[in-house]
Amino acid sequence: MDIRKRIDWPFSGIVFDIEHNAFWMEEWGEKSNDLNKNIMVAKIYYETYPKMIPIYSHRYIPSELHKTGNPVFSIYQTDIIYYGYDLAHYFSHEFRFELSDKFPIIDTPNHIDFWGDIES
Repeated sequence: MDIRKRIDWPFSGIVFDIEHNAFWMEEWGEKSNDLNKNIMVAKIYYETYPKMIPIYSHRYIPSELHKTGNPVFSIYQTDIIYYGYDLAHYFSHEFRFELSDKFPIIDTPNHIDFWGDIES
């Protein structure tokens, strides 16, 4: 999959769920009967959310908060879960290896607007 498709994957999944699974965020306002209008509204809001950087498969890290401890999300349509509370712990979890004691344990991830709000 080329990089453009990987970058666009999260929005494509949101569109799929709007079309097929009645997905709609309350913050987007009242849902229209016009599917194209709903997708346009979702796109406008999506552009304001932290951009997601592809890491591996459907795992992404947000481009913001610009600080240590950004979580890694597994994103498949709007099935969004924390897959690691930071990059090191994500790699440890995904590829099954022990981290050195030098890595701090993070009990609570940084909150990421939108992506952390629709966690499954």
